[in-house]
Amino acid sequence: MKRINIKVLVMMVVVAASFGACKKALDINDDPSRLTPDQANLSGLLGATIQFTATSFFNVGQYGNSYPQYLAGFNSYEANIDSYNPYGFDNIWESAYRDAMPNLKDMIDRAEKLGAPQYSGIGKVLFALTLMQSTDIWGDLPYSQAFKGPTVPSPTYDAQQDIYNTSLKALLDGAIADLAKPVPATASLKVGTSDLIFGGTIASWQKVAYGARARYYLHLSKKDPANLAKAISDVSSAIDDQKGAVDLQLKYSQERPSPWYTNLGQPAITAKQGRPSYFLVNLMNGTGYFSGVIDPRLPKLFDNAGAATYIGRPVGALSTDPGAILANSDVTEKTFYGARTSPVPILTYAEMQFIKAEALIATDKAGAYTAYINGIKGNMLKLGVSDADIATYTTNAVVTKNGNITITDIMLQKYIALFLQMETWTDMRRYQYDASIYPGLKQPNKNLLGNVYVQRAKYPDNEPGRNPNVPKIPNQAQKIWLFN
Repeated sequence: MKRINIKVLVMMVVVAASFGACKKALDINDDPSRLTPDQANLSGLLGATIQFTATSFFNVGQYGNSYPQYLAGFNSYEANIDSYNPYGFDNIWESAYRDAMPNLKDMIDRAEKLGAPQYSGIGKVLFALTLMQSTDIWGDLPYSQAFKGPTVPSPTYDAQQDIYNTSLKALLDGAIADLAKPVPATASLKVGTSDLIFGGTIASWQKVAYGARARYYLHLSKKDPANLAKAISDVSSAIDDQKGAVDLQLKYSQERPSPWYTNLGQPAITAKQGRPSYFLVNLMNGTGYFSGVIDPRLPKLFDNAGAATYIGRPVGALSTDPGAILANSDVTEKTFYGARTSPVPILTYAEMQFIKAEALIATDKAGAYTAYINGIKGNMLKLGVSDADIATYTTNAVVTKNGNITITDIMLQKYIALFLQMETWTDMRRYQYDASIYPGLKQPNKNLLGNVYVQRAKYPDNEPGRNPNVPKIPNQAQKIWLFN
């Protein structure tokens, strides 16, 4: 992971909540996005790192949403990610390792030195979420020797087991501890308006930190079921606003549009490639697992140009294939995530409730059912579904099973609620694409891995040239430690 010879200087304009960049040739080992102390204060660093983090989560969805089969369709098999073409995911790597994590580390280090625990706490939770997402994608990663600049140009790769058991735990525990400390009296050390998500409301960040640790414990629950109780405990202190007011997400504006709008929603995009898959659409149009039930979120999430039904696109099929031609569902500017002002969600109330439901299903079915319904309602409220439609859906026996829900119900409803979030791919691999939990899920029409599901992303194509320590992986069918 050697540094390249571009230096990006990011100057935060706090009042406008935006930043610009200019480039300057410097030493070959300079980190291209790292903000030096003379370039921004803590306030400026916070605004920049929030945007970097949101971009990292968007990039993961943009390039990886074919893996959990949210989106499907490319114009050639050679470029077809949903056929498990060994794509290098360079953009995802760069947004995490070039932009988000180095600057978050700078902010954490400066905040700890200056005595600004709320800044360091926010930095640690965003760092943990970005690192957790990255290791869930690739497995082993540079961490303990990373972000040291020219002193360590080629850091070794830490084992994923160490990242989970040591590094992530320390970040998450540290975030919770820092955010609970007294707020400094000095104005420059207080989190304020450059907090582009909560505007300096530390109580909301505390809920996010507990939510991030609940996600972490759920990920480890297959390794040790005792982690389920820890996840439940953290959910009780996590994101609790059913309408999404405390969701961790960056909202965009007409002037600075959402990257989902730019990538999928804007009318100028005429040759649609990534379109909602048949698996997702069938869960909602009454032809899949929730048979006969029309999900009121359909017109919120997808645009079918007024057709009588919603039809998704086959996974691993070319745009000229018969099934792909029939597909009529798109993400456009008329949909929730395709609009100019749509958010990039990172952690939500709905996810917290589905974590709780999954963690309780084997021991407290009534508690799991309550959380399950709350998760559905929370997502519907977020999308703007009417109260009447919410009531109709959440009292339908096909959805409620008269209270006798199963893990299948929970995971499928979570899948719908987390549309465009790659956390669902982690769920699928935790259960190894089990057909009893994801009924109707099929391997791609053309599967370049043979007869198996994808387990990991390929390391970036250009990383071996920068760092000789990149692990050599035979193919993307090899499981990472978390799912072994």
